[in-house]
Amino acid sequence: MKKLAIMLAFLLLLTGCSKEGPENRTLFAMDTVMDISVSGQDQVQAADALEELLRQLDQRWSATDVNSLPSRLNDEGGVLYMEDIRFLDQVEALSKRTNGAFDPMLHSVISLWGFLDKNYQVPSAEDLAAALAEEKWNLGGVVKGYAGRRAVELLQTMDVDRALLNLGGNVQTYGEKEDGSPWIIGIQNPKGGDPVGTVAVHGTWAVVTSGDYQRYFEKDGVRYHHILNPETGMPAESGLASVTVICQDGVVADALSTALYVMGLEDAVALWQASSDFEMVLIDRDGKVYATEGAALSGCEFEEICREN
Repeated sequence: MKKLAIMLAFLLLLTGCSKEGPENRTLFAMDTVMDISVSGQDQVQAADALEELLRQLDQRWSATDVNSLPSRLNDEGGVLYMEDIRFLDQVEALSKRTNGAFDPMLHSVISLWGFLDKNYQVPSAEDLAAALAEEKWNLGGVVKGYAGRRAVELLQTMDVDRALLNLGGNVQTYGEKEDGSPWIIGIQNPKGGDPVGTVAVHGTWAVVTSGDYQRYFEKDGVRYHHILNPETGMPAESGLASVTVICQDGVVADALSTALYVMGLEDAVALWQASSDFEMVLIDRDGKVYATEGAALSGCEFEEICREN
């Protein structure tokens, strides 16, 4: 149930060692268009390897492919490698950290709403209760963040100076820009139009947004979005329109962007104040913007969220 709504605004072109400039690629994976830009001595080989990695991860963690690992785990079981176990253990830990606001076991509920095959429907209370009782893996809420982290690990093994990956709205930066300036990433306006502002990051970061405008359908004049409340199985109604998380680990950023949306402003602030590994930008239904003191948000008016004294 994902998200993915960060617009890249004011991004300067990468410049690397090659006279031809960065190696740029566009591919379709994980049900979205992805853009890759890599600079460095191994930029062509790195771009090739990144494309292959993203396609492999798409196949392995797909929510709809009957041969994917989640599908096999939901059925008769599957073979887990150490990297799989590492990922799934982290996912379960993030679910506990957010008191279940991020739930990787909602496959039946997501499918019932039609967010997987686009055959949308508003389920009955009885069907929804039955789906909630089933615990089946769906990693759609974190797989792009996981892809970003795996991409970083791959780039670290190659002679690459910098890279910018737009994984269908999940932005992953790698390395420093050549001129030393920060990566500037736009935060999409949930109501459309120009970005509401920009965040600035130096080095390797994941910037991930979840919003109620990203994937939805309308029925009898009511809009139903894809970010579901794990307690009710219904689209979450927390008063927020979007949540952007800035974190060095793409998996954490992806999971928290969903969880904080479900939790709402007050509980999101409480979790941030109890944490030290992420920053966030929140936009409520009225368009008011909130940003933590370390988010480096600019270009708009916002209320700053600070640590408790």
